[in-house]
Amino acid sequence: MNSPTTNRPLHRSYSVLAEIYDAVMKDVDYEAWTDYIDEVIMMHHHEARDVLELACGTGTMALSMEEIGYYNITATDLSPEMIRKAKEKARLADSDVEFHTQDFLNIELTKTFDAAFMVFDSLNYLHNAEDILQLHEQVYQHLNPGGIFVYDFTTPRNSKKAIRYLNDEQDTVNQMYTYHRTSSYDDEKRIHTNTFDIEKRPHSRSDFTETFREEHHQKIYTLKDITPIIEQSPFQLLKAYDGFELKPAHKRSLRITMVLR
Repeated sequence: MNSPTTNRPLHRSYSVLAEIYDAVMKDVDYEAWTDYIDEVIMMHHHEARDVLELACGTGTMALSMEEIGYYNITATDLSPEMIRKAKEKARLADSDVEFHTQDFLNIELTKTFDAAFMVFDSLNYLHNAEDILQLHEQVYQHLNPGGIFVYDFTTPRNSKKAIRYLNDEQDTVNQMYTYHRTSSYDDEKRIHTNTFDIEKRPHSRSDFTETFREEHHQKIYTLKDITPIIEQSPFQLLKAYDGFELKPAHKRSLRITMVLR
């Protein structure tokens, strides 16, 4: 599919994209990511059993965490379409993971947890310190005493590197959907934009090809940006790790994983 030249109406984030999200993310090593989150939880709160995942997408990480056989998983996402996909996968896997459509800035769950985690730079979808602080306060209210909050965010260095392979990406999914992604980074505003133009092929000759566009804007942060916000929150910062390592984050880190208690 060629790069689009006509304006298309914008759709809510992760609505249409939910249909092809797993294909778009096919190169992500979720098993390795699960092992890393498990290792972090075991290191900082080895007694954790009840675990909450925020911004769970189509549920791949939640289902993978459940397979460890150690955790009771509850998972939430703002997109009802993503949660619908997650529930379909859970049903096929005969899973006990509880999936809920929830805004992580307004968590409405009746239970509390030993640990909460949020991966794949979901924090970067929050564009101001007030929202990030609200997220921390919401999570804190749903953790048991001594509970931990684990999340990651991406840095400017990551965005500058990522656009080299994300921009102008295109593929066909299930012979029905074709997508084209453009990826750009505004270094001055520190905004990373991914635009998905999606075509859905007709089921029959009498139907029309449907076209959709989603724009995803992420605010890109440094450790110096996030640390003062944590200091205003009820949490204590335990560790800031470099990517998927158990080594301290540094100025060249592409992704930083935070561990809070």
